[in-house]
Amino acid sequence: MSTRNEFLAVTAVSTVAIAAAGTPARAATGTILDEPAFVARIASSAKHRQAIGAARVNDAAPLQFAVNTMNGFENGWKEPASNVQIAVVLFGSSCVLGLDDTAWREHKLAELVRKFQGDWLTTDATQGNPWSHAAASAGPRGDRSVPALLARGVRIFICNTALGEIANRIVAAGYTAGAGNDANAIQAHLREHTLPGTDIVPAGISSTAVLQENGYSYFSAAL
Repeated sequence: MSTRNEFLAVTAVSTVAIAAAGTPARAATGTILDEPAFVARIASSAKHRQAIGAARVNDAAPLQFAVNTMNGFENGWKEPASNVQIAVVLFGSSCVLGLDDTAWREHKLAELVRKFQGDWLTTDATQGNPWSHAAASAGPRGDRSVPALLARGVRIFICNTALGEIANRIVAAGYTAGAGNDANAIQAHLREHTLPGTDIVPAGISSTAVLQENGYSYFSAAL
């Protein structure tokens, strides 16, 4: 578990940037958003707001659901993109979807994912996170990669508690890559390897509640 000192707010510089740009600034790598910073990050005047909660990787189905929602509104109901705001909350094993190639390779995250009950990963992920780069063969509206979703305005949040569980499993499996057997240190290391544009929250479950309190409807990505 993380200490209270890890629940850091974004800096005053970020606050100024928010006010100047009108949109929440990206927190520093490894920073865990506190509640005010999280609320600022999810603030939206979009007509349609949806929170997608994901507990398992399931071949990146949670990311595909975000694509489906946006395309459904934009293509099916002819809603402008500005009328749709999606937030994807990655907890459980799905938190690894928000980690970079280095984390996936060094800590054999594909193997760990396959050990989670009810989870599956059928694509080759030995060289890194399959969804950490834009897809070469998919158009902007068909690409479910993290960068493509961020480019379409999707907010992606990673559960720090889940990163702690992943860290414990890394230690138990011996996939520490020479980082030692301190699960807290590995958890901190994972936070430093989140994908650019994503954010870390203390707990994914409570974050979905705050999203609903701020006008987002909830969709569970459980399959």
